[in-house]
Amino acid sequence: MKPCTRTPVPPRHYLQELPLLLVFNTVFAALWTTVSGSGFGEALVYSQCIGGLCYLSSIPIRYIRYPALKFAWGIAGGALGVVGGMMLATALRGHPATAALTQSPYAWRLTFGFSAVAFALCFAFFWWREVAERRSAELAARAARADAARTEAERAAASAQLAALQAQIEPHFLFNTLANLRSLIGRDPELARTLLDRLIEWLRATLQASRTPHTTLAAEFELLSAYLDIQRIRMGGRLTVDTRVAPALRELQLPPLLLQPLVENAIAHGIEQKAGPAHIALLAELRDGRVRLAVTDNGVGLGASNTQGTGLGLENVQARLASCFGDDARLSVESAPGGGVCASIEIPADRAGVRA
Repeated sequence: MKPCTRTPVPPRHYLQELPLLLVFNTVFAALWTTVSGSGFGEALVYSQCIGGLCYLSSIPIRYIRYPALKFAWGIAGGALGVVGGMMLATALRGHPATAALTQSPYAWRLTFGFSAVAFALCFAFFWWREVAERRSAELAARAARADAARTEAERAAASAQLAALQAQIEPHFLFNTLANLRSLIGRDPELARTLLDRLIEWLRATLQASRTPHTTLAAEFELLSAYLDIQRIRMGGRLTVDTRVAPALRELQLPPLLLQPLVENAIAHGIEQKAGPAHIALLAELRDGRVRLAVTDNGVGLGASNTQGTGLGLENVQARLASCFGDDARLSVESAPGGGVCASIEIPADRAGVRA
């Protein structure tokens, strides 16, 4: 005999089912009044007693593991509930309980037939309700597991994006910097030492950023300052940098290296393609309920560069913004007033945890 593995109903469900049981018993009392012609008050007493005892007899069915035993107990328990309910109702009406047993065979058949139908309907309803609640709980648990898996996948994707971003930034930048360092060692040892110090500082900050899912805007700007100092030395001092950060935004939480691709693009596709003095402005401001982070250069401008990037850096920035701040975060790249390019990120202040 194959056991049933269905989990029993928690005890609290019985109290939750009691109001429904009373309603069903009242409905069956009204139906019995129509069938038998007896008074509603008398039928209500009998219906509540029979229905209540039949319900109590059905409780063990939920804990029996074998279907055949469930069926046998349902038949026996239903019969006992009908007989016991008849005797209880008769006693409540002021007559000896055994008087209920003396009714005619026709009355018994009618009572058992009507009670069997009522018992079957009630049991089917409560069983369906139990299955529906269990199914709802299973779906909720499945959704929770899916959310957990989705969160883990998003975390893995963010890590992969960061790794891809670092793979894109570090070789190109490091090779150029090391080549410049080699050329400086012989002709300007002091400047070479400064360059090496800033490179070490940048590498340390980058390594630390790669080990955490978030950084502060202040730390991000310090990392960019080290990066731009290296670029300024490499370009012979023709690069100037202007940094403006609203004090309220210094502790803003960001994904690490979020602004690095924007600054690198400004150098590679704007500043390096232009002769003469070069300028980059870093801005962090709070405007109209949004946090705006901007990188502006005075390079050759959109479409004028003779180098072509892969777009991977900007794609990573967009994906990481969506992962951290949702669809309300925006990345835009447009021509800057007076020439050059302005790449900006806008984040809703409330999503960034900043009071507007």
